[in-house]
Amino acid sequence: MKKQLIAITGAIALSTAAFAGTASAKTVTIHAGDTLSGLAQTHGTTVNTLKQLNGLTSDLIYAGAPIEVGGSNGQATQKTAYQAPVQKQTTYKAPVKQVQTQTTYKAPVQQKQTYKAPVQKQATTKAYTGSSSSAKSWIANKESTNNYNARSATGKYIGKYQLDKSYLNGDYSPANQERVADKYVKDRYGSWSNAKSAWQQKGWY
Repeated sequence: MKKQLIAITGAIALSTAAFAGTASAKTVTIHAGDTLSGLAQTHGTTVNTLKQLNGLTSDLIYAGAPIEVGGSNGQATQKTAYQAPVQKQTTYKAPVKQVQTQTTYKAPVQQKQTYKAPVQKQATTKAYTGSSSSAKSWIANKESTNNYNARSATGKYIGKYQLDKSYLNGDYSPANQERVADKYVKDRYGSWSNAKSAWQQKGWY
């Protein structure tokens, strides 16, 4: 009787010591249908923590086997260092200001137009010298000896060809005398040659 009591007492003591050594760890029995992910969710831990605590290399577990699920408060006995989330620093980029190019207004260049007065052609007044023929010279010599200033005794006939002064219209210039004499002979005789023939017949033309 004493030996059995000692053995029971020793077993109780050993069990108590073992319990005391694992008081901080929580161990549960695996039931049929349990999975590591389900146990991790139930006991507030992770699958990786369960593997580390129990030395598992796969997710395979067996019903009836014990499994350590963490501390007595349901947390894993291994502390994981807290890592603050990495905050990405956003480099502030000031908005690019668009430089507005000022366009300098340039007024259109006005070309100066130099006024040029119209060139007035000076009419070259050529003194009318009349037609030239031997018959004309012959009559002029007979009438006045070729003198533009000759006058008849009565003053009715004027100049080189002794024209009626009414034909000259007051212009006794040599040019006008030549012009009127040519017109008179042309209109009356047709030519100076015919006028000469008439003079020879009548003594005048």
